[in-house]
Amino acid sequence: MAINLESVRLCNVEQYLEPLQNSRLQRLVDEGAVYVPQVLNPSQFATLHAVLDCILGHDFNAVRLASHLDAALANGTADSLCFTAPRLRAADYQLGLNELDTMARNLTAFSFADLTPEIQDAMVGLIAARDLTTRKLDLSLWLDDLHSHTVASLALAD
Repeated sequence: MAINLESVRLCNVEQYLEPLQNSRLQRLVDEGAVYVPQVLNPSQFATLHAVLDCILGHDFNAVRLASHLDAALANGTADSLCFTAPRLRAADYQLGLNELDTMARNLTAFSFADLTPEIQDAMVGLIAARDLTTRKLDLSLWLDDLHSHTVASLALAD
């Protein structure tokens, strides 16, 4: 039996590939973010960016602030950002971001950074009210400390 190649339709393989997930990290790259995290891994950095959007609102440049916090952790100057809040070390940031991401994945099957802003805000609100907790860390206190550090960082930037 002969196969007539003229009747076989050649097509692009790309049409059968799944589209890439439009994650916050991919959007950061698409928007021209050039900062490469020094202490945080890319997933933690995307989560930090998302949680800063929730905490501070969308009026602030969360990518710039996340970059500043990561650089301060890398340089060992994060403690000097805020004198009133307890010291947050790189391990504290990483643990909090990992716990937030794990909690989001357990509840929704998506990372925190990939959730809609409304769901992120709801999660942060439930964590702040201590209705969502984790065994490894008091995320409510962690969010308060993160807020104190970011407010101090904003004050130093002005």
